[in-house]
Amino acid sequence: MKRIITQIVLTCCFIHSVSAQGEASNWFFGANAGLNFSSGNPVFNLDGQLNTNEGCGTISDANGQLLFYTDGISIWDKNHNQMPNGFGLLGDPSSTQSGLIVPRPGSETVYYVFTVDSSAGDNGFRYSIVDMSLNNGNGDVTLKNEELLTPSTEKITAVKHANGIDYWLITHGWRNNEFLAYQISPQGINLTPVVSAVGTFHGNDNFNELDQFIANTIGYLKVSPDGNRIASAKFGTESNVEIFDFNDNTGVISNPILLDNLFYNSSSASGAYGVEFSPNGELLYVTDKNFDFFTNEAGSRLFQFDLRLNTANAIIDSMTILYEGGDEFGGLQLALDGKIYVCNSGKTALDVINNPNTLGPDCDYQIGAVDLGGRIVTLGLPPFVQSLFNATFSINNSCVGSETVFELVTEVDNATVTWDFGDGNTSNDMNPAHVYTNPGIYTVNVSASVVGQSLELTDEITIYEIPIANTPMDFYQCESQDDSGLTTFNLETKINEVYGTQDVDTFSVLFYDSEDNALSGLNPLDLNYNISNTQTVYARIQNNFNPSCFDITAFELVILERPDIIEDETLILCEDESLILNADEGFDAYLWSTGNSSASIAINEAGTYTVEVFKNHNTAPQIACSTIKVFSVLPSGLATITDLEIEEWQHLNSITVFAEGSGDYEYSLDDLVYQDSNTFSNVTYGEFTVYVRDKNGCGVISKLVTVLGYPKYFTPNSDNFNPYWTIKLSPDENDFEILIFDRYGKQLAALNAASPFWDGTYNGKLMPTSDYWFILKRPSKNETYTGHFTLKR
Repeated sequence: MKRIITQIVLTCCFIHSVSAQGEASNWFFGANAGLNFSSGNPVFNLDGQLNTNEGCGTISDANGQLLFYTDGISIWDKNHNQMPNGFGLLGDPSSTQSGLIVPRPGSETVYYVFTVDSSAGDNGFRYSIVDMSLNNGNGDVTLKNEELLTPSTEKITAVKHANGIDYWLITHGWRNNEFLAYQISPQGINLTPVVSAVGTFHGNDNFNELDQFIANTIGYLKVSPDGNRIASAKFGTESNVEIFDFNDNTGVISNPILLDNLFYNSSSASGAYGVEFSPNGELLYVTDKNFDFFTNEAGSRLFQFDLRLNTANAIIDSMTILYEGGDEFGGLQLALDGKIYVCNSGKTALDVINNPNTLGPDCDYQIGAVDLGGRIVTLGLPPFVQSLFNATFSINNSCVGSETVFELVTEVDNATVTWDFGDGNTSNDMNPAHVYTNPGIYTVNVSASVVGQSLELTDEITIYEIPIANTPMDFYQCESQDDSGLTTFNLETKINEVYGTQDVDTFSVLFYDSEDNALSGLNPLDLNYNISNTQTVYARIQNNFNPSCFDITAFELVILERPDIIEDETLILCEDESLILNADEGFDAYLWSTGNSSASIAINEAGTYTVEVFKNHNTAPQIACSTIKVFSVLPSGLATITDLEIEEWQHLNSITVFAEGSGDYEYSLDDLVYQDSNTFSNVTYGEFTVYVRDKNGCGVISKLVTVLGYPKYFTPNSDNFNPYWTIKLSPDENDFEILIFDRYGKQLAALNAASPFWDGTYNGKLMPTSDYWFILKRPSKNETYTGHFTLKR
């Protein structure tokens, strides 16, 4: 599946122009310097009377004949004489853009002269009117110094309105962030401007800091020739350049992009100064300078930025420094020959950017390219209505084998047009369509003529190769084993299949989740792409130099099921035994961590064991998906009783059993009732057997224990019930001695292992009911106990 959509607008070089663009044919600037572009190349003119440090303005008629020029203070006519009433304008020789001349729409004789004061001075932003029908066609000033805005910065620029008749005149306010766009129509100037509060603040509230106050007003303001963008340079310690969108229908300025921390900003005499757009509006050129008043030394740079990138970081990253050195650069100005001229203050020649539509050093910046016949360059060049430089042709679709549509984008109406497509073919259509059969670079020429006027444009266009999208094999992937429900496909592994044998440096491959996105090139997928279900993916291979020359194809991402297997298991292995681990039957293959490949294995050691079970899928090539099951085998076994802690000689005694081993144990005194606690409370005296049992079924161990105690009474009354009194000790303790006394301390009996019982007599005589006392001596334990008991008759 394939679809080609291409649109590239190429701004072309002027070889000859005496049509509506002739208004910018003459320049007067600097110290009596002048240039004339009517022949197609600039030729110096030594007749100029203007001598200014910065701002100036010049206007010619549509055929390139000089009308008048100004420094914002005085006006000189085409004969270089001061025009009647052409003095006392309120511009300033040190104002960045002191004078700008704009024709009144619908009139061939009336012109507005706009001036701005320097340093946000009281004279502000004003206009005067020149009528060229007066003074024998040499012009006269009929209105002077009408106020529009006070105070203002030193910035003014102008461009054609979208209606093709009116103009927009744009300036920037002072001590605010407001752009003001005044619409100029056949009825005059609309004194209520379109105000756009956007971008950075221009001004300084601390008027004691005079230097900074002055600096923040300085810097050029320019609109792109197509009227779509506007750029502003701010000079001084807060130096920056801002780029905005401009709506040439509404006059609204929006979407600021700030280029900051790039330019000199060490003092009020440093910073970004000149700005200019390339003819096609895609590149921006900026000068900045740094002047030291104490050493009288200067430093300057010339920058190029790629505006096609549309974000501040990307534009900054595209920066190319075309020059950096000790000169003092000033203004930049696009000319009718499609080149940009650069002020190099104090020199007798202008620098030039020969190919300003070309990115990087190939734009061909040339120092001292245009001789001024000994006249001196200062900091300013005459600004013009920027749309004068928008004579271009455009092409739609520059892909080989497809129709390339040409369009003449200029103000020439009802013209006779001849196109030469550079491959031996021509056309007289206004907007012809032509199919190039081979990729390459072609020199296209278009000649347009009407009665008394002609326009010729030439430029090189590139026709690009369309790649072929080779269809890759469907991509099979086993489903994820995690709980996300998503399976990750590494689409990078399919790129070479789409390329085939095509040049990877010329073409690139992107992937999309829909055909519409693939056709538009919008929203490409991450190469690590997560999906939950089988899905169609579209591959787009495109020309790196013209992404609109592309081809697309599609393939499937197929999720394969993994084997179903029960959850991980935890098992117990008793000491000196073995255990069978079973992974279930019915899978295509098994692989245990032990290396075995059977469905089950026998083990005799505790530890962690894994088995990977496989399910084969009918794919080409065959893919087996697997699932891993984990067996956690824990050791267990008989306990070892390491100690017994006995609380005895109490009314209620206790036994605590201490056991060690690898098992999980429980405890009992009768081998019937078991408890988790290893302490038995409320125990009477006597002999007991303690049992320790492994809960995992790995066996029971026992031990005999004696709790020392004695009866509190006995009844030797010949009924054979409780006839004797004794202390029950462990059978292996045979060195004890028990001495019995009456209440007066008389010893009545001595008991030992051979004779452990007292029958309640003394020398054959029955002792009466009473309390009696005893002493227990345990030599083997080095212990002695005392107590008393009752004899009852």
